[in-house]
This record gives sequence, structure tokens and C-alpha cells, in this order.
Amino acid sequence: MPKTFTKRKQKLPPLKQITFVKRYAMITLGIFLMTFGFYFFLVPVNLVVGGVSGLGLIIQVLFVDIPIAFVIYILNGFMLLLAFLFLGRKVFIRSIYGSLVFPSFIFFYELFLSPFAIEDFFLAAVFGGLILGVGFGYVIKYGGTSGGTDIPIKILNRLFKVKLSHAIYLIDGAIILFGFIAFMQTEGIEYGLYALIGVYLSGKGADVVVVGSNTLKAVHIITNEPDTIKTRIFAAIDRGVSLVPIEGGYSKQNKIMLLTVITRNEYYRVREIVAECDPSAFVFASPATEIHGDFVLQTEED
Repeated sequence: MPKTFTKRKQKLPPLKQITFVKRYAMITLGIFLMTFGFYFFLVPVNLVVGGVSGLGLIIQVLFVDIPIAFVIYILNGFMLLLAFLFLGRKVFIRSIYGSLVFPSFIFFYELFLSPFAIEDFFLAAVFGGLILGVGFGYVIKYGGTSGGTDIPIKILNRLFKVKLSHAIYLIDGAIILFGFIAFMQTEGIEYGLYALIGVYLSGKGADVVVVGSNTLKAVHIITNEPDTIKTRIFAAIDRGVSLVPIEGGYSKQNKIMLLTVITRNEYYRVREIVAECDPSAFVFASPATEIHGDFVLQTEED
């Protein structure tokens, strides 16, 4: 007897706005993963893959004989002072949480736990880089910041008009180079190559968590509130939005689809805007490659 199939319509859940509690719970989870990858995989082999944590590792190993958590507390305190002086009160307040929670996790580890007994640089770079990157991805996806080198990067971008991507390369690249010079005599030239592997995998892990494997995404929004959402996107991230008339293949209803290209750091804001304006909107993001024309990589606004 032949099988019969019944078509069933499955209604997708509406796009809900992320609550304050969930947002900070996921940011905390992300920071926990970042510190876990750093302390248990990178610290045992002194592998520096950028950030204040990498700079703190260099200073702690070479210059001061105090727990690394205290070094990162001091460095983050200095970064917060820079944020208050050069970036304003909003950035300063938003950076406090991550700047305190990150070294607090490490302080807890140093009190009660020991790093894994890892001697293989490749394993440390792969697992440490991936876990750190996945954690950073959660922090970015839910609109948070881990403080640290985010602050000097924004200072270079806003005050000195250095492109955001170039500012990241300058700050984190300088830290990685510092680590390579500091540990090259004891670890050899391979140290720098493993550090590059860790940096690459960290970036890939962050990209996948946020909105896939590409930094730039084309976001399509089918909504009953196109003008409201378009205006909010303009105001929040200053991105161009195209309005595309469409017709539902099943419903035959005329609608407007919004199309915009954004960076991974901007996805959280776009998602929240759509959730606030039209929770029933249909949203999907796809990789955007070969971008040409009027598109500017910029730091997120306050």
C-alpha cells in the first residue's frame, strides 16, 4: 500500500526582543568562554593571540611576579580611564561590566583551579583560539563588550580616523608581535606561527557565532512596518536600506522587503530594531561577498 503524505504548515516563532537578563546572561557566558580558552589553553604555553589578556600574560611572565588577574585588572582600569577621557560617558559605562567580569573569572581560576598541563602549541592554539573566539562571538552578538583593547581601537578609529580594521591590526598586531619577541628565544620561531593560527581560529569562531562565517551579511527583512524599521536602522547604524516590492507566492499579498548590508558588530542592533517594531517580521541573513561601492566599515555608535 503506497504511503500518503500530508502537508503541514509550520509557523515559525516570532522574532522576540532579547530581554535584559538574557542579554547579560549570554554576555557573561561569552566572557566565561573567553577566559576559559585563555587561562586553560593559552596560559600554559604562554601563547599570545592579542587583547589585554595577551598583554597581561606578557607583563606577568616577564616583569611582575603577581597573579595575572591583577595585571588584567590594572590594564583594564587604565583602559576604562582612556574610555572616559576620550570616548565619553556612554562608552565608559558600557565597558565597565566586561572589564571587571573578565579578570574576575581569571581570579577565580587562579584561586581554585590550575591550567591544563598542555605542552603542545598546536593543541593550545586550536582549542584556545576557538573557545576564546566563540566566547567573543557571544559577547558581540548580544551587544556587549569585553573592554580591554576595544577601547584603544575605538580611540584610533574615532579621534585619529584610522579605519576600524586597520586599528584592530595595529593594536592586536602590536601585542602579538610583542609576545613573539618576548618568547622567541625560549620557544623558537614556531611560536609566532602558532600564534597566527590561534588568532585566525579565534576570528573564525567569533564570525560563526554571530551571523555565520562571513564578516559582512546581507540582511533581508519582510515586514509590515518597512518605514519604521528603515528609519530606525538609519538612526542606529547609519546604513543604507533598499526597499524591494514583493508579492507573497502563497498569500498573493503585496509587501515590502528591506535589504541592507551590515557588519557582524551591527547585527545585534538590527535584530533588536526589527523585534521592537515588528515581531512577526520574516528575517534572514546571508553571506555578502564581493562588496563594492558605498559601504564603510565603521565602529558602532553609542
